[in-house]
Amino acid sequence: MKIFYFGFYTKNMNPNDFVTFPGCNTKMGYIIDAIKENDIQIDVICLGESFKKATKKYIKIDDLEVNTFVSTVSNRILSKINLWGEVSYYLLFKIKKEDTVIFYHSLYMLPFFKIAKAIKGFRLIIEVEESYYAAWGKSKLLINIELMLLRGAYGYIYVNDILPNLIEKNHPYVICYGGYNVSKNNFLSRNEKNSLKNLVYAGLISEEKDSDIYLAINAMSFLDNSYKLHVLGYGTDRAIDNLNAYISSESLSQKVHYEGFLTGDDYNAYLSNCDIALNPRMLLNELSNYTFPSKVLSYLCTGLLVVSTPIDCIKYSSVANLVSFSKDSTPSEFANAIKNIDYSVNPTDSVKKLHRDFVREIGVLLKK
Repeated sequence: MKIFYFGFYTKNMNPNDFVTFPGCNTKMGYIIDAIKENDIQIDVICLGESFKKATKKYIKIDDLEVNTFVSTVSNRILSKINLWGEVSYYLLFKIKKEDTVIFYHSLYMLPFFKIAKAIKGFRLIIEVEESYYAAWGKSKLLINIELMLLRGAYGYIYVNDILPNLIEKNHPYVICYGGYNVSKNNFLSRNEKNSLKNLVYAGLISEEKDSDIYLAINAMSFLDNSYKLHVLGYGTDRAIDNLNAYISSESLSQKVHYEGFLTGDDYNAYLSNCDIALNPRMLLNELSNYTFPSKVLSYLCTGLLVVSTPIDCIKYSSVANLVSFSKDSTPSEFANAIKNIDYSVNPTDSVKKLHRDFVREIGVLLKK
């Protein structure tokens, strides 16, 4: 039996110049490492489109991992058709009945995996990181259709504890909120008596005023000058300009600073020098049930105290006791949660346990 893992993965390298998806790289990379901790060999089928012609490439990463990069074509219209063909050929002619296929859920690729499973009979494990229709704010009907299409796999890797009840709870599954990689940076001594408390928001900077980042900024109006908010985010040039203009117009320039967009070690190092991390979510709670904010794991892995709006995917998770929740999504209540945060929480030991548990559980799932 062999293990194959299909997804848009370019973490190790990107020889065919695929369009990259950082979130996918981070989550797949963590799961791959966890599988290898069980001494299980894995073939990662790296999917992608690059809009230039490139041949298929096989690259051995180590004794347990091989990355196969699909070929690409230069025509933008034919690029997706070529990817469908590459995946279909692999599923139908390279994978045997006794093999296991892990598929990182992609809405437009899902039917190919379900059809191939019906034809070949291999074990299909679907990794569900989100409902795309929920993330796009689509109708309940479309969300339910997507959930229906996800049913019928052998097993699942779910991103939160709610999804099993919505998709398939009677089949084998594991839960993985994100990468449980505790930072090796030295953690600050965080104390409520510190004269300056550094807050951090990391994530999307939207142009909409009713978005997550603006909830974080507006909450600063209800905090005194002992709090400073550092914004690490990405967005359009217009969104960044609007953000800086808004900070100035609200007379918050001394309390809120946009620090740019950081990744990798630079991002982790910056987080480790902060005290409190913010997870303001303006997405409807019901729609949040179909995902899990990966930034929360990044925060916890760096030893940060976390304040979040009250969304069920966190409240009903194994990290709920590590997070302080506001009563609602108003700036005043979010600020109150920041002021009343529990400084005695030490998240890193809990995250290390989550890692040990996941390594064991993914090993059991794949060895059944």
